[in-house]
Amino acid sequence: MWVWAYDFECDKTMEEIILTLNESGPWKWIWRDKDAFGPYISSVPLEGVRARIYDLDGYHSNGPTYTADFRLDEWSGAMKSAIDGVFNELLGKLAARHVTAGEGRD
Repeated sequence: MWVWAYDFECDKTMEEIILTLNESGPWKWIWRDKDAFGPYISSVPLEGVRARIYDLDGYHSNGPTYTADFRLDEWSGAMKSAIDGVFNELLGKLAARHVTAGEGRD
C-alpha cells in the first residue's frame, strides 16, 4: 500500500469544494466524518484507491488550508502518476495555490 498527500490553500469552503469537484468529475465525492479531523470529503476513483480532502485547521474552519491524502492498494491496477494527473486538474478547478507535499494518513 502507498500513502501520500498534498497540502494546499483554497478560498473555497468545504461545501464549495465538494460541489466544484462533483461538477467537474470524473471522480464522485461524498461527505464523511472522522474524530481525527472532523468532516471531510472522500472519493474512491478507482478500485483500490481512496482519496480524502480535509481541513488542516480542524473542525468546521473551512480553510484556507486543506490536505488531500491518497491511499493506493498494492493489488490495484491504478498508477500514482495517473491519480496525480487527474488530481492536479481538479486542483486547478479549485483555484488551489501553494500546493506542497503533505503527510498522508492511513
